[in-house]
Amino acid sequence: MKKIIIGNSGSTNKRFNVKKVAVLIPTSKPGNYIEKCLLSIENQTLSKDKYCVYIGLNGPRFPYENYVLQVLSKMSFRYKYLYIPKAGVSNARNILIESSHEDFIVFLDDDDLISENYLENLLKVSTHEYIGISNIYNFKNNLDNLKENYIGKTFNFLNDGETSKYKIRKYFSPSCGKMIHRNMIGNIKFDEKVSKGEDSLFMAMISKNVLGIRKTSKDTCYYVHERIGSLTRRKSKISMEIKTNFYLTYKYLKLLYKKEYDKVFILTRIVATLLKLLKIR
Repeated sequence: MKKIIIGNSGSTNKRFNVKKVAVLIPTSKPGNYIEKCLLSIENQTLSKDKYCVYIGLNGPRFPYENYVLQVLSKMSFRYKYLYIPKAGVSNARNILIESSHEDFIVFLDDDDLISENYLENLLKVSTHEYIGISNIYNFKNNLDNLKENYIGKTFNFLNDGETSKYKIRKYFSPSCGKMIHRNMIGNIKFDEKVSKGEDSLFMAMISKNVLGIRKTSKDTCYYVHERIGSLTRRKSKISMEIKTNFYLTYKYLKLLYKKEYDKVFILTRIVATLLKLLKIR
């Protein structure tokens, strides 16, 4: 059973009549980095009545639940906390999507940060047809020394309102750094069979419902924490990586033969996955 705690300003069960945002954060065995993440949400310029934070603690419950709730008690934004016994980012995200009700969805990893204008500026440009995207940087310990992000470096070169999925393909790799309308997701879920590459697969699956992207200002940023031990930087067994990439290739091939998907874009996903297979040693 999931444990649900509603925090600050009461229930979030009613769907809102104006544009509002659900910030979804899955977390497992969180360290003190999650407090910095939540503080970056606390400091948002967007009015707190226009967004709600949904946190899904998955996997081991104690002592992490007490810590997360303690940190949340310091925040003034509205939140909904859920304990999810089954470990896994994809499962947690799926449950958080189902538990939220706002029109727009933002995915945030528990060790990453966002600029103060992140939610406000993304909300200005995002629609039911266009995904709002932000600039993206990497950092290690703090934001004093930012590093180039392989996706973010394409931000300045993209046209605002770009509809070519081939040109914006890098922004379809992560689920973070953007704002997505709930209608784009529909009944599509993160695939729980993979622990790496699930973001790209999810974004490819919802691409049929996306007309294009709209850009925020350059100073609207998503900051990726280059943290040792994070799931994306954790090494997997070679056999598991090979199995995962074959599975992803199979899933993309199925999309390729569906008429509602952009063929060129899906082919780029297949090529990228096959190239990863060649690099596995």
